Amino acid sequence: MSEEQVKLNLYQKLVEIRKSIDFFTKDTKGFGYNYVSGSQVLKKIKTKMDELQVLLIPIVINQTHETFDYKTWDKQEKREKEKTDFIVTADMRYIWVNAESPEERLEVPWQTMGQQDDISKAFGSGLTYSERYFLLKFFGVPTDEEDPDARDTTGKKANNQSAKLASEKQLNLITSLLKNNVNDKYGFEDLHNLLKQKLGTDKNMEHWTSQEASKAINILQSKK
Repeated sequence: MSEEQVKLNLYQKLVEIRKSIDFFTKDTKGFGYNYVSGSQVLKKIKTKMDELQVLLIPIVINQTHETFDYKTWDKQEKREKEKTDFIVTADMRYIWVNAESPEERLEVPWQTMGQQDDISKAFGSGLTYSERYFLLKFFGVPTDEEDPDARDTTGKKANNQSAKLASEKQLNLITSLLKNNVNDKYGFEDLHNLLKQKLGTDKNMEHWTSQEASKAINILQSKK
């Protein structure tokens, strides 16, 4: 019997793509820690996507933006300065398409959020993070101790973990939680100072370690 190439449906192709992923290494630095870049994730997956003729289409809907005013410490001028960030949020749909049979589609609801001092950068960074984490989560890349964001690729043991600076993701979450607690009595900076007191530090949050940031998040999320 002559061999015929078996045509795979979309779900079978996605399984084959997942099977082709071995592991990711931290190849990008930022905010005091190393993490997996979106380009590395795409590069590893794209080869198999091309081979199997699978497309991934991002759709952005219900986009909104707002400004967030706060104070930050200027180390050079040694004083607090006013700062405004743009926060862009949007609902998304990631659509997998079997190019051999375009009617075969899988639509996955998702969300994106970006915060930067420029609205275009906020939108772009939100899309970049969204794409990376969508692919990592969709294909089931481990997110506990084997999380690529926690993997040490330098060959050193992670006994210095507590000295690592807080990640951008942690700082954004703390900022958002503080903002949600602002009221007539306590402004953002008041809450920031109270949080520093609870942590037993006089450092502003951009200088906190990852461990301090985790503790701060636990404090804020436990508030009723």
